[in-house]
Amino acid sequence: MMVDQSTSAIVNAAGGYGPPGGGYPPGGGYGGPPPGAPPGGGGFGAPPPGAPPGGGYGVPPGAPPPGGFGAPPGGFGPPGFPPPQGMAPGGDVNTTLPLVLSIICLACCCLPLGIGGLIFALNANNAKKTGDLATAQSKAKTSLILSIIGIVGGVVIGTIYGIVMAMNGGNM
Repeated sequence: MMVDQSTSAIVNAAGGYGPPGGGYPPGGGYGGPPPGAPPGGGGFGAPPPGAPPGGGYGVPPGAPPPGGFGAPPGGFGPPGFPPPQGMAPGGDVNTTLPLVLSIICLACCCLPLGIGGLIFALNANNAKKTGDLATAQSKAKTSLILSIIGIVGGVVIGTIYGIVMAMNGGNM
């Protein structure tokens, strides 16, 4: 088998251990300055020559001196004052709850009251979108009343029906 000198050098270097007997200059390794480094260290941790004392980038030219974010903005004011413009004293109208209850009533308990509750809930939602909060509030309240009566009535009728069926042994 024929091995030339260049292949042997590559095999020795590729082994990861270097040439036999060392061959590297002393003082190398991790953490030490590289050969020919400037006096005083240099490297990644030292500030560049002419940097401002204390480090950092400093304030850009023409910028105001650093002083934080300033005073906090004003709040909502003391209690008892009128609300800001655009908000009615009655607040917002919840049209989601009447809609959900009317759908539950429609699906599970009492069909006629569920339909009425659904119609009033949709009318309340439309009145809210147009900005008529008084009408929206009244229609949402009517929808809630119809839906609750329908759910309670359906539960009562279902319970009575179940009791009668149990007493008759399932034969009606």
